Amino acid sequence: MKKKGAKTSVEKALDLIEALKNVDDLGVTELSNILNLNKNNVFRLLATLETKGLVEQDEETGHYRLGMRFLYLEHAYLKGLHFLQKAKPFLRKLRNETRETVYLSVLHKDEIVYVYAEESNRSVLVHSRIAKRYSAETTASGKALKKAEDIEDFPFEIDEGETEEEVIEIATVIKDEWNHPIAALSILAPISRVTREKAEKEVKEKLIKAAKDISENLKS
Repeated sequence: MKKKGAKTSVEKALDLIEALKNVDDLGVTELSNILNLNKNNVFRLLATLETKGLVEQDEETGHYRLGMRFLYLEHAYLKGLHFLQKAKPFLRKLRNETRETVYLSVLHKDEIVYVYAEESNRSVLVHSRIAKRYSAETTASGKALKKAEDIEDFPFEIDEGETEEEVIEIATVIKDEWNHPIAALSILAPISRVTREKAEKEVKEKLIKAAKDISENLKS
């Protein structure tokens, strides 16, 4: 019988995956310490996950990292975002116009998850947010999606160093054919390159237009 408060094997495996997501090269001893599990338990979890392709071992170091199977799972998830294929040309156009990284993100409970990006080719970039979670209360994407629930228009929100120091995010939303917000469209850049004034005067119009174009395209 499972002790009250004790974690199931599935919960332990998910904790292990989360640990490898945060640090992509860990040994059994390190995982044992992070997860507060004995090494035999960690070995069993790793062996199970390895057979499923979710974890793989480096032959030289003996350390573990996430496996290639996650690429398949990511692809399957992105395929499930029916609007993504229609949005991609507009995302690339916006990236080319602004020369900054453009993101799509979705709201999950009280967090924003960044699911797709068109990367800038500028020499100085901000750290990628793909597959990462951030508070919806601080990110411009989260604020825009929350605000869009109460207004008809396309909101415009700015996060100037609140989530990440020296990083600005400006965001609005994409709406489906029923005018419901389904994702956030945002641009991330170093504050040194895109100031609040520049965001409001030069980038806002391009961002809102892209969001409206995508939303309109989803109706067809």
